[in-house]
Amino acid sequence: MTTANPLDTPRRFRRGGPWLDWMTLPALIVLAVVIGYPIVRTVIVSFYHYPLLMPNHEFLGGGNYQRIGNDAVFWESLRNTAAYTAASVLGGMLIGLVLALVTERLEGPWRILRGALLTPWAVPVIVVAFLFRFMFEDQGGIVNAVLQRTHVIDSAVPWLTSADWAMFSVIIANIWSQAPFFLLIFTAALGGVPNEVIEAARIDRASTWSMIARIKLPYLRSAALVGALLMIIQNFNNFPLIWAMTEGGPAYSTTTLVVYVYRLAFTSFDLGYASAVGVVWLVLLLGIATFFIRVLRGKQA
Repeated sequence: MTTANPLDTPRRFRRGGPWLDWMTLPALIVLAVVIGYPIVRTVIVSFYHYPLLMPNHEFLGGGNYQRIGNDAVFWESLRNTAAYTAASVLGGMLIGLVLALVTERLEGPWRILRGALLTPWAVPVIVVAFLFRFMFEDQGGIVNAVLQRTHVIDSAVPWLTSADWAMFSVIIANIWSQAPFFLLIFTAALGGVPNEVIEAARIDRASTWSMIARIKLPYLRSAALVGALLMIIQNFNNFPLIWAMTEGGPAYSTTTLVVYVYRLAFTSFDLGYASAVGVVWLVLLLGIATFFIRVLRGKQA
């Protein structure tokens, strides 16, 4: 006859404690009210024709979701969101990585330079938006002035008023604001590279590129995945920068999902359809987050 090993039982049963830690109950209640209720309410409203200024609301079932399939503006907003997010995250990650590697060996007073490079991340987003808006002005903007003085261009480029350049201008502003975040997480990750491995590579006379590609970069993968996930979520929700610079225009060239939902809810007052777009937006973010979490767990395993 065999006896059960007490170590094989779940920890909560070994301790004889409840399945829920009551110390977390206040936090769970706050999350349920602040996050849970708005999400549930949004899902409910998405099944209605829900004019914001009208008292009568008509149940449509899946009508709002069927409308999304034929909405050209929604699909353009989705493409703009994907392009804006991908370019911003990849650009910010690349610049942050280069800066982290360049400033890794700074010592003494030179460490102040690393702190100065983090300054753009501390600047409020709305300030960044107005700063770059003035820089990209057609007439009087410093960008056109410098490019014309150096004879790169002959006439002023309509950075913010042209559908061909507006998204590019917004992405540049966003990368400038987000690159310090990646600098910070990559600098912290580089501090976790074992000194023994670095010293062994130096003894073997490994080149600088080999040391970066084969030793340092593998230690930065987890940090890169976490940083990318956080910045993807932030860029999906980045409303102030785009609205302050272009208001989603010209036409719909810089309209992302967050801008489109805002226009539907507070310009067209179509709260039901705005909620349906918001639900789709939430599902996309949850799918992306699930993918990144699975990749991280796979690397840890």
